Amino acid sequence: MSIRVELADGVGRVTLARPEKRNAFTGQMLTALRRAFDKLGDDDACRVIVLAGEGKAFCAGADLGWMAEQASQGREGNVASARSMGAVFHAIASCPKPVVARVQGPTMGGGNGLACAADITVASEAASFALSEVRLGLVPGVISPFVVRRVGPSWARALFLLGEKVPAREAARVGLVHYVTAGASPDDTAALDARVEALVASLVKGSPDAQQRCKRLVEAVQYQEPAEVLDVSAQFIAEARESADAREGIMAFLEKRPAAWIPGAGADAAEGA
Repeated sequence: MSIRVELADGVGRVTLARPEKRNAFTGQMLTALRRAFDKLGDDDACRVIVLAGEGKAFCAGADLGWMAEQASQGREGNVASARSMGAVFHAIASCPKPVVARVQGPTMGGGNGLACAADITVASEAASFALSEVRLGLVPGVISPFVVRRVGPSWARALFLLGEKVPAREAARVGLVHYVTAGASPDDTAALDARVEALVASLVKGSPDAQQRCKRLVEAVQYQEPAEVLDVSAQFIAEARESADAREGIMAFLEKRPAAWIPGAGADAAEGA
């Protein structure tokens, strides 16, 4: 099996499971990833998704043997394959649930697309990142929108052109990842796991409806002048104010109780909804 998918206590866990190939993805693996995110995204029992890689690497990008097969299909088939691959990153980025990427080791090529398509990326000090396509005569095509959105065009150019391995702390400095934890090796994940679980615990305190709206809001206003999106942003807050989750959240705050969407909030909170 190329990936593992688990759902327990409101947390979906999608794990790349080709450790012997450093979790390099194939077409089959990409299809499984897209199905997993589509299914968890539609499941009301899932509140947060954690994307991880098994073994010493997070993801080595595309399997080069598979990439060579795609190149031999002719232009039309090659483009169709690339579009299908890109759709996986879009499925992760547009997933209605918060997505946390847990990066414990090397992340190469398209693996950076997975890390950047996630909402929050946490890396161990043992992790590294390399947009190494240029050293193979390739370009980071379908992952480029997610990397550029994460680090901006200036750093994207530098990372794409150099193809160098970037240590986790440096990756955080340029904005490729959000948080870095201690960890001397990819096997030393205690601090990484603790930070991921703390983020999960924090995320489930937020309104599921509001979190979906927040993700769409960022998409709507990014790279725009504030005046140009005034009407759009006003519409977002107006609709949120009228939502059932807003009514519940405000009532819970005034009554000094957990909101109904928080795990373990109890019957009283549910009745308040």
